[in-house]
Amino acid sequence: GALGAERPLRETWDQARDQGAPAAAPVVSVPPDALRSHLDSAHHWEMMRILGDPMSSTPPSAKHLFISCAVIEGIFLCVNIGTMSPFIFEKIMPYHLKYTGLILGWWGGTYCGLNMARYGPRSQGAWFLARTAAGPIFVALGVAGLALADGVPGLPREWGPWPSYVLLITSFGGMAIFDAALHARQMLPPWLLKWKVGVSGLITASLLLGVLKGRYLERNAHELIMAYALSDD
Repeated sequence: GALGAERPLRETWDQARDQGAPAAAPVVSVPPDALRSHLDSAHHWEMMRILGDPMSSTPPSAKHLFISCAVIEGIFLCVNIGTMSPFIFEKIMPYHLKYTGLILGWWGGTYCGLNMARYGPRSQGAWFLARTAAGPIFVALGVAGLALADGVPGLPREWGPWPSYVLLITSFGGMAIFDAALHARQMLPPWLLKWKVGVSGLITASLLLGVLKGRYLERNAHELIMAYALSDD
């Protein structure tokens, strides 16, 4: 009787102990090719961090393209600085906004190109997704800024060039911050960051001056026109 009572107690103890033990984690098998690819990518980008990135030098074609963009934007900046005529400013303003919107859309497309080239460590999976999403977002913002330059038919006049200025300035500022974050994670070539930040600074200065000068000319248009007419007499 004592032996029979001891056996159920022992079986009950062993069963409770087995139920309380944590379950073994499932074993996930990683294909050897995928593991080797990630290890090669990590080694490659770590060596580039230590020895230097060969992409730090600007390709000749890209250099000419960025210089052309800076020259054209500089012309708009000079017009914004020099003109005191509401007529000239009103004629130039839509072209300035449209050109700036095109640059924003073009720079949004560079993110798609970087993803197609698989530039950056593969371990940065979340930043690959962020860079993929950033391309269409900045292209859409550029298109919106371009559309607002002439005003949207059917909408109030307030939905015209002035919101376009705010949209473009905010977009270029956000893009600069995003580019700096990508570069810190080796997801953006050094030469591209250098040129984009430089030209973006010129564009932002031109847009800020444009919106301030435009508001001033709009408020004082009547006085300026009368003074111009009197000076001609």
